Amino acid sequence: MQTNPNCPQPEAQYLDNYENFEEVTKTFKCLQNVHQPLEPEATYFLIRAPTKDNVHRAIKYGIWTRQICKKFLSSSRNNQKLNDASRPLYLLFNVTQTSHFIGMAKIVSNFRETKHFMYWAEENKWFGSFQIEWVFVRDLPYNELSSIQQSDGKCIHELIDCTQIENGDLIYSAFEKQPQKSCMLKSFKELDNSEKRKRNERDSNSNFAIQFQEYISVFETMPFTFSVASYQRRKQQQFQNQYYQQCAYYYQSPWSGVAQPSFWNQQQLQQQPLQIQQQQQQQQQQSQQSLNNPGFYQTSNYNRPQAQNQQNNKQPKKLLNHKNNNQQSPKKQ
Repeated sequence: MQTNPNCPQPEAQYLDNYENFEEVTKTFKCLQNVHQPLEPEATYFLIRAPTKDNVHRAIKYGIWTRQICKKFLSSSRNNQKLNDASRPLYLLFNVTQTSHFIGMAKIVSNFRETKHFMYWAEENKWFGSFQIEWVFVRDLPYNELSSIQQSDGKCIHELIDCTQIENGDLIYSAFEKQPQKSCMLKSFKELDNSEKRKRNERDSNSNFAIQFQEYISVFETMPFTFSVASYQRRKQQQFQNQYYQQCAYYYQSPWSGVAQPSFWNQQQLQQQPLQIQQQQQQQQQQSQQSLNNPGFYQTSNYNRPQAQNQQNNKQPKKLLNHKNNNQQSPKKQ
C-alpha cells in the first residue's frame, strides 16, 4: 500500500472483538481518558455527522473536522467557529436520521491546517483536523434531553449543525446516568470493513493522491475560506483565460477560422537569434519594395490592341428561328 510522504496518516487499527469496552479503551488512545470529570465554565456545541463512518474514524483516531461543502463555505466557517470558541470545548455528537446521540468529546487542540486524514467516508471533502478526546461513547435517546430546551424554545436535537448549546452540565449528567448497554462500538466490525475498502481504493489510485495533494496545498493557504466548488471555478476560469490569450490571433482575425500569420511570426522571431531576424527583416523590405514598383503589365501605357480588335470583330450571333411564324400549328382534334 502506498502512503503519501507529504501527508502522514495514522496507522490502521482493527480489533477482532469490540464487546470488551476496557480492551477497546486500551487500544485507542483517544478513549483512555473516557469518563473524565467535567471542567467548569465549558462551552458546548452540537455536531451533526452525515454518516456513522466519519464518527467511526473520529473515535478510533481522535480527530474531527467539518466537511467542506461543494456549494457553500459554511463548513469552513464552522471550523473557524470551533477554533475561536472559548475553552474548554465539548462536542455533542449525533448522526443525521437517527433518534439518539452517540457520545461526547472534548477538543484538546486548535485547528491544525496541515493535519489531514485521507480516509473519511467522502472523498476530497475533509481537510484539516482538531484533536479530540472522548468523554462518553454511548447512546443517549432524544427523550432523555427533551426537558433541556434552549433560549429559543427548541430542543437540542432540533438544532442545526455546529450550534452552541446551553446547559451543558445537564447533558453531562444525563450521559453519566445512562448505562453502557448500547453504543456505536457494536457496529465497528462492519465499519472496519468499509474503512479497509476505502484505504485500498485510495492507496491504489494515483489520481486521488495527486488531486488530494492539490486541494490541501490550496486549503492550507486559506483554511477558513476554502471551498472545493469555488476553487474548481477559479481553476477553470484561469484555464479559459490562458486559452483565450494563446488563441487571441484567432478572435482578432477578420475572417472566421483564418489565423493571422503575424501572431506566429512574432513568437518565432522572439526565439530566433538577432542575425536571422535581421536577414528576415531585409527580405521583407525587399519584397515590399518589389511590390511597390509596378511591373510592365501593370502600367497604364500598356494596351491590348489585339484583344480590342478581336472584340470589335465579334458580332452577336443571330438566333435562328426554326419555327415559321406564318405556319399555324395543327389543331388538336
